[in-house]
Amino acid sequence: MISDQEKAQALGVSINDINTTLGAAWGGSYVNDFIDRGRVKKVYVMSEAKYRMLPDDIGDWYVRAADGQMVPFSAFSSSRWEYGSPRLERYNGLPSMEILGQAAPGKSTGEAMELMEQLASKTAYRCWL
Repeated sequence: MISDQEKAQALGVSINDINTTLGAAWGGSYVNDFIDRGRVKKVYVMSEAKYRMLPDDIGDWYVRAADGQMVPFSAFSSSRWEYGSPRLERYNGLPSMEILGQAAPGKSTGEAMELMEQLASKTAYRCWL
């Protein structure tokens, strides 16, 4: 998301309100507690996934300005896909990869680990070259 801070401020929208709205929509935000059948339950708000999947979806969101009016995000921001480097796993500061598996029926975990090490030694190094 690219926001024009000058436009937002001219519309009475603070950067803090923008960040709070984005945080609640994308990551959720704790609201309060309520009691249900004698148990305390926490209430969180979060945008449904279908309303936050595409960059253009942000144009349908609103944020409250200082005067109480609801201002659309499209009035001070735009969005686009931007690609970055893929996630790089590290172990002790070195590139690494996570290998998941389990022993086949009738095989021990030791046998499974030995086979995984053999397979990894044949293929893993090609990934890092």
